[in-house]
Amino acid sequence: APSVPAPTSFREAEVLGLRYMQEGDYERALNAFQRGMKLPGSRVDVVRTKMLSGPSPVGGSAGGTEGRVEMKLDEFELQAAHYNIACAYAKLGNVAESVANIQMSFDNGFDNYATVRADPDLSAVHGTAEFNNLMDRYDKKKGFPNPFSFLG
Repeated sequence: APSVPAPTSFREAEVLGLRYMQEGDYERALNAFQRGMKLPGSRVDVVRTKMLSGPSPVGGSAGGTEGRVEMKLDEFELQAAHYNIACAYAKLGNVAESVANIQMSFDNGFDNYATVRADPDLSAVHGTAEFNNLMDRYDKKKGFPNPFSFLG
């Protein structure tokens, strides 16, 4: 196989991982998805750190803060990352890790339960006690009417 350049962003790693999934190379897909979680995403985050020395811009002698911009994963990237990792683990037969990552996808706001139930990539976990317990918990949460549902 031709060598693939290392991904430099979450999106590149995701595309690479999805390609490996299509090719049936689930171990490499899993590695790509996991690596993607450590790469820059699309959410801008300014990290403020205390300057160790120098005068404070607001007076006094404590020193000020400086900002460093980091590109973090946004909620949708986190949902996708955990969902894709869950699919790769399911294909590798690791039910516990697959279900744990479905849970993390839900924790980050993913709520398309019908997709989770129907996705052939997750067929190895469908019907397992771990999967059924997880889905039962979320079905119960969904049982409460959403007072804002009229907003679309």
